[in-house]
Amino acid sequence: MKHAAGNIDRMHVLRLEPGEDVLGCIQKYCEEEKLTDGVVVSGIGSLDGCTFFDPMEIPGKPGCYGYVTPIDLPSPIELIGLSGIICRGDDGEPVPHIHAAFADEKGNEYGGHLKDGNKVLVTVELVIAEIKGVAMTRVLDSSKGVPVLSPEDL
Repeated sequence: MKHAAGNIDRMHVLRLEPGEDVLGCIQKYCEEEKLTDGVVVSGIGSLDGCTFFDPMEIPGKPGCYGYVTPIDLPSPIELIGLSGIICRGDDGEPVPHIHAAFADEKGNEYGGHLKDGNKVLVTVELVIAEIKGVAMTRVLDSSKGVPVLSPEDL
């Protein structure tokens, strides 16, 4: 287990407008605020359809699993919740790693790794907690073939 400990510093509260890309807005906001170490505390709203990934077996790939084929659901979609982390990439840039839970108009629930291009239908409301004292870096784990969280105390 790799671990580190810090404190919650600032809370960032965002409301996204119809047509805005959820992941794109999170990325842009984190870049503007230089937010590289954080956690999505809450995220709710509605989407004009959604696209996400769930892990699939990939024979021959290190770790044997990955995100390959996107899952698309038509509008309207209720965004039940977002969760995730805001990490530092190789160049120190913010890298959001976000998962989401959704419900369709019949109440069927879905969830997975959020992909670019998910547009707000009515509103999306987000709260992101900024963490101090921890470097939340994502590094490629060659045994798994994917980037993973590598937290370090500052």
